[in-house]
Amino acid sequence: MNYEQRIVAFIDILGFRALLDETISKDGADVSSRIDEVVRAYESIREIWDLDKKSESLSPSTYSSKQVTIFSDSIVVSFKAEEPSEVFFTLLEIKWLIMRLLNHRILCRGAVTLGKLIHKNEYIFGPALVEAYTLESRAALYPRVILDRNIVEAGATFKSKDHTSKQELEYVESLLERDSDGMYYVDYFYKAQSELDDPHYDFPGYIQNLGEIIRKGLMGSSHHSRADLRVKYSWMRERYNKMVEKVTNKEAIKALKSAGEIDFADFYTDLKKISPGKP
Repeated sequence: MNYEQRIVAFIDILGFRALLDETISKDGADVSSRIDEVVRAYESIREIWDLDKKSESLSPSTYSSKQVTIFSDSIVVSFKAEEPSEVFFTLLEIKWLIMRLLNHRILCRGAVTLGKLIHKNEYIFGPALVEAYTLESRAALYPRVILDRNIVEAGATFKSKDHTSKQELEYVESLLERDSDGMYYVDYFYKAQSELDDPHYDFPGYIQNLGEIIRKGLMGSSHHSRADLRVKYSWMRERYNKMVEKVTNKEAIKALKSAGEIDFADFYTDLKKISPGKP
């Protein structure tokens, strides 16, 4: 047996221990509502990575090498690097994962790498997994799924037969933002809008939920002993505020009013950034 050259994503569900703590009361009794919430979160993950439910417009062979392993609070997804358009589709699925977990007020962090790996139903091992885990734990730092430029370039190289390399690159980059440390990450802030069931009507609710998660996280990490947690939510606040800048610009609100979308215009007019001092 030899290693395969695979692209692998290692994703960690953050705060999983605290989430499990909430499923048992102080007197040791099961908290059914919280257990049900964990089950629903797992089910939403499984729906995304269920390979039998891919769009019929996509060839089944596209996913012939993809493997998904879910264990406890970690998810590993990998595929042969040469699979056409699979970089794009997997990053898109990771975006769906992040957004669905946010609906349950759960954050995640991860990394995507390229290298030698064996990934079967029964086992998974290889240098690429070690690198992905190391990047997730040491470099991702914040609630984000990061990847290096070589993954983006692999996406352009192993393109769909219907796309040019430039087109494929544009599709991949449409899912990403480049962070201040030079790492690319899957954008679940402004670029999440296109993946909502109804991008126009659902985005305000998505923004509200995201803002509430960040505010609650900042308030719960105000003590100096939780400085590491505050750093994570501060990162989210900065990206959230950049999104707010885009959606509250005067021209966008003027266009909404002209279209008779008064409720939406009012929402974006009233939408405010999250203050560093007063979340």
